[in-house]
Amino acid sequence: MRSSTETYSEVAKRCSAFEKISRPNKMSNMANDEVSCLTCTHFSDNEYCKLDLYDPIVRKL
Repeated sequence: MRSSTETYSEVAKRCSAFEKISRPNKMSNMANDEVSCLTCTHFSDNEYCKLDLYDPIVRKL
């Protein structure tokens, strides 16, 4: 599901299950309060939504 940072942000803003992680992930330039798939607890290390919500949301963008 690799995507642009902007797309991850737009998807997370529209996701009803977004749950912010308590610390920044491997991307050190990401702010802890940024709304993005990259800062969501449901986003795997392999860059996939564990709840399989990314594709339905991105189709509506």
